[in-house]
Amino acid sequence: MTTKTTDSPSKHVVNWFEIPVRDLAKSAAMYGAMLDRKLELTEFGGVPHAVFTAGNKDAVRGALISDPKRAPSGNGTVIYLDAPDGLARCLARAVEAGAKVVLPVMAIDPNGSIALIEDLDGNVIGLHEAPAR
Repeated sequence: MTTKTTDSPSKHVVNWFEIPVRDLAKSAAMYGAMLDRKLELTEFGGVPHAVFTAGNKDAVRGALISDPKRAPSGNGTVIYLDAPDGLARCLARAVEAGAKVVLPVMAIDPNGSIALIEDLDGNVIGLHEAPAR
């Protein structure tokens, strides 16, 4: 078997993600509060999106989507979002905005710490805090 390599401009394996939600405005408010980051409301291909703003051009991008063909679920792939000001603060804001903590802060040495929340639609989403340097 031959492995093909490409000269992709992306530095990440993941280049886009979508999290299905039922109420885009309410979910965008919860995620925005949790991450202390504004989401941009837009539409692609007739599907409403709330796009996570990126801090730099190399950041992985993604969005919440409100698409009747895609149901929210806590039984699938888990993505991990960066907790830029720490897991404790992100979890506190998430709970205040209506999310539930599924897994409290857990060290994954030497790679920092993680936690899991269940969002307003039942999606299980990971949060990651890089190790202290």
